[in-house]
Amino acid sequence: MPPDAHLSLVEVTGLLVGGLALFLFGLDLMTGALKTIAGARLQSLLGSLTANRLRGLLAGAGITALLNSSTITTVLLVGFVSARLMTLRQAVPMIMGANIGSTLTAQIIAFNISALVPFMLAGGFLLYGFARRETLRELGGALLGLGLLFLGIEMMGNATRPLRDYQPFIEAMQDMRNPLVGIAIGAVFTAIVQSSAATLAIVIALGSQGLIPLESGIALILGANVGTCGTALLASIGKSAQAAQVGIVHLLFNVFGVLFFAFAIPQFADFVRMISPSAPELSGAARLAAETPRQAANAHTVFSVFSTFVLIWFAGPIAKLAERLAPARRDAWQDAGVPRYLDETLVEMPALAIARVQLELASLGKLVQLLVEHSAALLAESSSQALSTVTNEDKAADSLATAILTYIGKLSDAVHSDDEGRQLVDLARIATCLDAIRDVATTSMLALSQRRAAQSADVSVLMHNAELLQFGRSVIEYFALAMQTITHPQADVVTRIVNAKPIIEAQSDAARQRIMSALQLRNEGAAFVFRFANDVIEQLNEVARLSRAIAKATRWLHDVKMLEHQAAEAHVEHEAETRA
Repeated sequence: MPPDAHLSLVEVTGLLVGGLALFLFGLDLMTGALKTIAGARLQSLLGSLTANRLRGLLAGAGITALLNSSTITTVLLVGFVSARLMTLRQAVPMIMGANIGSTLTAQIIAFNISALVPFMLAGGFLLYGFARRETLRELGGALLGLGLLFLGIEMMGNATRPLRDYQPFIEAMQDMRNPLVGIAIGAVFTAIVQSSAATLAIVIALGSQGLIPLESGIALILGANVGTCGTALLASIGKSAQAAQVGIVHLLFNVFGVLFFAFAIPQFADFVRMISPSAPELSGAARLAAETPRQAANAHTVFSVFSTFVLIWFAGPIAKLAERLAPARRDAWQDAGVPRYLDETLVEMPALAIARVQLELASLGKLVQLLVEHSAALLAESSSQALSTVTNEDKAADSLATAILTYIGKLSDAVHSDDEGRQLVDLARIATCLDAIRDVATTSMLALSQRRAAQSADVSVLMHNAELLQFGRSVIEYFALAMQTITHPQADVVTRIVNAKPIIEAQSDAARQRIMSALQLRNEGAAFVFRFANDVIEQLNEVARLSRAIAKATRWLHDVKMLEHQAAEAHVEHEAETRA
């Protein structure tokens, strides 16, 4: 029902604010559903990041179109660069592509499909509330969100209809023909609501009532592109300098793009009118209402595409400028116990977050492997410096394991499928196995080292025992293979580790027999060394058992070779840049 032409200012404001809230809620609901549906596809799109500028551009546009938000894509990139899964130069084309992908939302909301909104709401609610399959429920959520989005735009349009005859408002819209005023208002409003789509929705709502000329709408849209950079800049706070550089690149790209158009808005508006559908049979406000929504969406698309295809050739200089504005420190990762890959912004996208956990577990595995080797060295000869090294490594490994398990706990509340839930259980099992190996290295092996030192026992005979040394090398080898399966699970490698149990047992038995024959147990000292060697063998057997458990837990994990490749590529490029 159309609102009364004599609505009070309070009622108009209430409808406008309520419509905006409904629009933002619908957008959030639709985006959340699309994130869940698109989660698995995101990894294949991310695989094209390191190829070249064009593929990075397409990946950025594709991810943004799937997620329905350039802000989310940019925040993702902040996490990727912060974790050094990609370099800043690899992220620049994606940032530019994100601006193109975001125009899909603008084109969708420019359609006048108010007659279909009730069916969207009804159909979306039925699927979201009663569908048994998870995919159908998420599709229902997306459809329900889309319906609420259009309902919010309709509410805002109805709220502004009485303003047609309100002279102060009409004059304010005319004032926004001044590009600086319109751009400033669009930037500030977008930064507050953290959604350029909301600004565009208001432009379309005003345009549908014939209340805003295209020139004023373009100024607001240009400002929205600057204001949307605020979220990425906020996301980089507390992260590495490389992450801040991503937010700066996003800001620079949009500022440069706005400068192209800011002082040629009338000419730009004429071009947009020329390529957009027109309604010459209408006149005045009625013609504005018919033409402005689509023109506004097209203006957003033309701005993003033109800016991208001009600035894509300057990706290197833009990245260098960002690096100068936010210089990176040489010692980016000063604490091995601080997570490199875990990112809170990915919690709502389990498919990507699970891959990050795998990478973090691989880092923990390397740290624990060093810890085992250093603890084993203390069994033969201890020193204060070596003991301090092991103590520091133990604290770092303990801190990292705690952070990983806490992150997995947060992810468990966000998973949307049984497969993801099973993966999280396996990841938690791997984390606890690594923590148990850490405990073997620091608690059990250090206790053995202290017993040897207290007895002043000579265990040099063990250091020359070929069977014992071979057994120790085999345990470390299978542990290292188990670490590889965390990020790159392969059936043949997992089978090799699991089937190695009789080999390990045979080697441990051979080591015991050889030690017994060498010592002959003729005195108390020999008996102590034999017991000491048996305890060492038992602890190494425990490491082998836990390695098999890790390998078994990786059987259900997805292959993230792509992310490993990204990390390796980024590391090589970073090293080259550092040397340069």
